[in-house]
Amino acid sequence: MPKLATHHSCTGCMGCIDVCPKQAISKHIGSDGHYYVKVDPEKCVECGLCERTCPVVNGSSYGKESPARSYHAAWSLNEKIRKRGATSGLFGAMAGCVIASGGVAVGVRMEGIRCRYFIIRSPEDLQSAQGSKYTASDPEGIYSEVRTELKGGRRVLFCGLPCHVAACLSVIPEALHHKLICVDLICGGVSSPALLEIFRKSTPDFSAVKSFRNKKYGWKPSGFKYNFTFIRNDGTESEASRDKKHLVTDGFACELTDRYSCYNCRFALPSRKSDITIGDLWGDKDYPAQHPEGVSLAMVHSTKGEELLREADISLNPVDPGKALLSNRRVVDGRSVKQWFPERRLFPFLSRHLSPSMLTRIYAGDLKTRNPLWWPLALWRLVSFRIAEKLMRRRSGRLIERLFRNQ
Repeated sequence: MPKLATHHSCTGCMGCIDVCPKQAISKHIGSDGHYYVKVDPEKCVECGLCERTCPVVNGSSYGKESPARSYHAAWSLNEKIRKRGATSGLFGAMAGCVIASGGVAVGVRMEGIRCRYFIIRSPEDLQSAQGSKYTASDPEGIYSEVRTELKGGRRVLFCGLPCHVAACLSVIPEALHHKLICVDLICGGVSSPALLEIFRKSTPDFSAVKSFRNKKYGWKPSGFKYNFTFIRNDGTESEASRDKKHLVTDGFACELTDRYSCYNCRFALPSRKSDITIGDLWGDKDYPAQHPEGVSLAMVHSTKGEELLREADISLNPVDPGKALLSNRRVVDGRSVKQWFPERRLFPFLSRHLSPSMLTRIYAGDLKTRNPLWWPLALWRLVSFRIAEKLMRRRSGRLIERLFRNQ
């Protein structure tokens, strides 16, 4: 039997499923709501292709501890694309550029409560791919589709989580990499899809997710609040109150239901095999006039990445990399002590036995209550989160200082 990533190290990239010639590997939902893989011993011929492909066990490195080629404060110059984007529309601008030149792009979209990768062939398809999705995305089958497009001579822009980009680069033969442009995200960890499932069950007329966040109230470099919006069965939209904790978005922010691999992410590196890394430019103080419409951090790792940013309709501006990374520690540090918190350890059990309102208190931090029964948890949360934040900031600060020491 092949030795694939363990329960604690599997990223859910599904690259092993795509390359298996005997369809001996399938995905299943674990007790914590995340996707995992299992091998059918009756079908497996032990060819080893899945082991050679898995970016966790094949021994390959996704990057190195050195600065990126360049850093930019960036935003789309197309007002419509920028408005639809979760931050500043960078992916939309790059994807639109590639599609206009005869290529295709790859992104994710919501299908009910499931988030799936798909091929974007037109500006109309692009609209559903824009915006952040704070739940696990399913990449099963997408790498094979990308390979088909590349073999057909088309340029492909693949945008996804760092672990999924690593899988894409592993699955796709190197001979086709010259037409493949990879953009990965500054990833804060993947929260459990169980949060969305719990919300769906507690909302009888829920139909689909509209968005996890938007800029209806503007974008801010700090103190930004998510505003989860969903579609009801009658077609109307309903937006969750920004003044109340929400199980889905605040559950993501608390990081207490993440995949275990996210607490020790081996793909959070300052210099990466992807061509570009993008995310919110948290902590920005240099471009206040642009804040309402959003400002992104764009890190370039290759000539292909630099060329695409120049080719697309994007404004590129200077940024101090040290300051930018201090507010975006997940660029350089993928470790978190929250994997040891009892809330994470107990999530599989509690998610099956507690009410949505109680789960919201525990996993979304809705702990401002007069009920004294919740006060011990509120105190634990206050102390544990402060200690965790201090430890992680200290560690990332040392990594960033070392990164630019000789620059």
